[in-house]
Amino acid sequence: MSKILIFSWFYLISIPLFGQGITVAKLSCGYRDNPIGIDMIAPNLGWKLESSKHNVMQSAYQVLVSSSLANLDKNIGDVWDTKKVNSSQSIQVKYSGAKLLSTKTYYWKVRVWDNYKNESAWSKNAFWQMGLLNAEDWKGAKWIAYEKLADSNVNVLPTDGKKDKYNANNVLPMFRKDFSATKTVKKATAFISGLGHFEMSLNGAKVGDDFLAPGWTKYDKEALYVTYDISKQIKKGTNTIGIMLGNGFYYVPPIKDRYRKLKVAYGYPKMICRVLIEYTDGTVENIISNQNWKTDKSPVTFSSIYGGEDYNANLEQKGWNLAGFNDGKWKPSLTVDGPKLNAQKEEPVKVFENFSAKNIKSTVNGEWVYDLGQNSSAIIELKVRGKKGDTIRITPAELLKEDGSVTQKNIGGPSYFTYILKGNGLEAWQPKFFYTGFRYLQVKGGIPKGKENLSGKAVIEDLKALHVRNAAEQVGQFSSSNDLFNKTFKLIDWSIKSNMVSVFTDCPHREKLGWLEQLHLMGNSVGYNYKAFCCLGIYISGTAINRQWWIITQ
Repeated sequence: MSKILIFSWFYLISIPLFGQGITVAKLSCGYRDNPIGIDMIAPNLGWKLESSKHNVMQSAYQVLVSSSLANLDKNIGDVWDTKKVNSSQSIQVKYSGAKLLSTKTYYWKVRVWDNYKNESAWSKNAFWQMGLLNAEDWKGAKWIAYEKLADSNVNVLPTDGKKDKYNANNVLPMFRKDFSATKTVKKATAFISGLGHFEMSLNGAKVGDDFLAPGWTKYDKEALYVTYDISKQIKKGTNTIGIMLGNGFYYVPPIKDRYRKLKVAYGYPKMICRVLIEYTDGTVENIISNQNWKTDKSPVTFSSIYGGEDYNANLEQKGWNLAGFNDGKWKPSLTVDGPKLNAQKEEPVKVFENFSAKNIKSTVNGEWVYDLGQNSSAIIELKVRGKKGDTIRITPAELLKEDGSVTQKNIGGPSYFTYILKGNGLEAWQPKFFYTGFRYLQVKGGIPKGKENLSGKAVIEDLKALHVRNAAEQVGQFSSSNDLFNKTFKLIDWSIKSNMVSVFTDCPHREKLGWLEQLHLMGNSVGYNYKAFCCLGIYISGTAINRQWWIITQ
């Protein structure tokens, strides 16, 4: 009898201990963690069940969505309370509560019941912020530009078999806007698109850590906007927004001595922006792009997604994106038309690994070749000292000739980076609007630090490659006892990483196009290794079909 009692006692105490082992974690909205800029009226919610026990499954769930953290902490789902739903579903749970409002932040949490009738505690709080659901939500913001491409020169086809009507470079503009935050700021959000690509700053500091924003689209059909939380960067008093634009795929300059695969010309670079400021007293203010923004030429003198990027440091205007700058010589922005806008759903492109030279060798013509030791999709980071007007040209490549110099025969050329020094001590530069695939960099016009420099050329203090790719989280790994298998996996993984941008591309240099075959063959490998899945978008324009595989986080 005593044995039975002891057994029953252990059985009874096991129930609460088992229940305590169930937790709900990794809440996601639209397959992202705490996303901002959601433009879906019924986003999909998801979560994961964690337990120290085996064979534990969800049998029911309850979701609470609240308009405030205070309500959520009180377990009040004033926006949506599913009550207890008998279901094992934990992904793609479609939101079905009150109508969601543009720019509003919603807070939510989940609890579940398992197949042993144990109830979990509430998950940690999560949130999502809505984007701009309608054109009216831009509050009158206008597309603005430095100049407008003549309608007769607009060409939205990748190629038309015709000779260029003109050969000219375009202005890569800067825009600035001073505004005043009159009260204590509770929250500030920026909604912005810049075509082909933009970089935004607030009070002189870059906004976000992304690169080549926004993602690529068929620009006569749609463009993407990006949402930033700028609450920590905004300050009470005068603030200054600064925007720089590059061409990207929006405009491919028809310059004879620079490589280009496509000849698309949707227009010259332009941007649209709305900054929403929410004050602690409940009032709001909107800063919108219009003709009152000032614009001027930037130090970026050439930008091509295929041909490279040139930068003249002598054209810099110190403090241009800070309050108090005299923009009297800048001109008012030009208002122009723009495409339909949708929120960017894929993860942004960011900088990841960096590679320093494994060795540096001179060529027969007195130039220098840096071997970074890894072929990757990348940009450069240049640090240099020299005289004003010294010009550094850096040519990227994947292969070397027999004489040790680089060749671009397999990637399309000429494509290169150019930096013109201002002669002010140590100068550092990274391109903003161009990336390519390379392992080698050939330098003309400068001498590596520590090498003999009888001619007094600029000194290259440092030159690195910065790997850029889509920021989809890596979720899978492969390792075996066979070193050949491990090296093969690493090779394949680098190929995947170097083709993950805002679309999956066929290569990071010669074409940069979202052809279907590569990802069709590699889809499973990508899915096992990265938190990403793919949707196929097909746009038909005349006789041309543009197929893209979009990267959307999962």
